[in-house]
Amino acid sequence: MIKKVISKKLQLSDLPSCIRKYIDPDTFQRDLFIRECASETPANAFILDAGAGECQYKKYFQKNNYIACDLAVGGESWDYKKINVISNLEKLPFKDNIFNSIICIQVLEHVKEPQLVLNELYRVLQNNGYLYLSVPQGWCVHQAPFDFYRYTNYGIQYLLEKANFSIQYIKPTTGYFGYLANRLIFLPKITFWTIKRKYVRFLLLPFEFLSYIIFVLVLPIILNLCDRFDKQRDFTLNYLIKAKK
Repeated sequence: MIKKVISKKLQLSDLPSCIRKYIDPDTFQRDLFIRECASETPANAFILDAGAGECQYKKYFQKNNYIACDLAVGGESWDYKKINVISNLEKLPFKDNIFNSIICIQVLEHVKEPQLVLNELYRVLQNNGYLYLSVPQGWCVHQAPFDFYRYTNYGIQYLLEKANFSIQYIKPTTGYFGYLANRLIFLPKITFWTIKRKYVRFLLLPFEFLSYIIFVLVLPIILNLCDRFDKQRDFTLNYLIKAKK
């Protein structure tokens, strides 16, 4: 019960953007990335959300013909009812050169054959169309057992170029301090959510609340403000990639 209350009240995505960009800059930058795609995609154009999940990005493409495609496995609590096409991304049921733009956000780590997926995305993308891709480098295991890979910038560049994409840019979402800030956010969950005895959990509730203030709010803001000092950015949570056919 306590876990449900806390998890509902402390969703980072519910915070105002002016605060969230200092607590969770990784997700904040990803949203800006999707907005860039939406602004550059012509009205009424066809856009494919490859690995759409719960279609959280559909709201940005109201002026477009948005097609959500997903295998609909992985997230046991996820609602896949909004998916238009249920399909394995390794063999898409679409004709060649049909989509103006494609977004594939935090998906490539969940497919067994990422090269086949990129080849398929290239096939269904129109000439001079753009793929907007994000992949993790430093992230915990999630949606197990459907979690297979992590990518460096060199690795994803190799796979994209092998699929004949022309890379426009590869951007890390965080540096070392941003990476550390994100890891700290999980500390209260790891520490307190594993306690089985309810009375012990209740007695520790003040400390749990304090841990959220320190590790989810105060320290992440300080560390993310310091992230500008890491110019090399070898420690990053994710990469944002724009590639052209």
